Amino acid sequence: MSDAPEVDQQTVDFESSMSVSGSVALALRHQRVAAGFAIRDLGRASGVSSAMISRIENAQVSPSLSTLESLARALSVPVISFFQHTIQTADMNFVRAGEGLQAKRFAPDHVHDYRILANFSDTEMTFSAARITVNREDNGTHPMYFARGYVFLTLLEGACIYACGDTENEMKRGDCLSFNAQLRHGVKSVLTKSVTFVTVTAKPA
Repeated sequence: MSDAPEVDQQTVDFESSMSVSGSVALALRHQRVAAGFAIRDLGRASGVSSAMISRIENAQVSPSLSTLESLARALSVPVISFFQHTIQTADMNFVRAGEGLQAKRFAPDHVHDYRILANFSDTEMTFSAARITVNREDNGTHPMYFARGYVFLTLLEGACIYACGDTENEMKRGDCLSFNAQLRHGVKSVLTKSVTFVTVTAKPA
C-alpha cells in the first residue's frame, strides 16, 4: 500500500462570475417558486412591494438586509439562503471504503493507528471524522479526552465500555453515542478482541 495520503481533497467551483445581486436574484426567484408564491403573494406576505421584488429578481437593485429579512421570514427560510450562489469554492472529501489518511495517536503507555476520513476547518469551526481501532490487549492504557465542541461516534465492529462523564456505556455494533466533548470521555475497556468505531467531532476554531 502506498504511503501517500488517500483522502481525496477536492475544490469545487461554483458560478464564480455571478455578481452578488445576480446570486440573490437567482436564489430569491428559486425560493419564491418553490414556496408556490406569485410575486404579488410574496409582496403581501412580506410587506415588500411587488415592484421591489421584481427588481430584486431581475438584479436591478441590491436589497437592504431588512428587506431580505422580511422576504426570508415570509418564505420561512434563513437569510443566508439568498447568498448560496455567492460561494466561490468549497472543499469536499471522498474516501473509498478501507481508505483514509493513516495516522498514529500517542498517549502515555499507549499508541494506536487510525484513519482520518475527513478534516475541515475555517475561522469559525473545525470538523473531523476518523475510523479508530483499539485492542483488548491495551486495556488499562486507553487515553481519555476532553475538549470543546461535540462528538458523535458509532461502533462498526466489536464491543466495548465507553466512558462519558460519570456514565459507562456498554456499546456493541451499530450503537451510537453523542455528547458534549467537555465531558471526560474515551474507551474504558474493550470487551472483544478489538473494537472499531467512527468518531465525528465538531468544535469552534
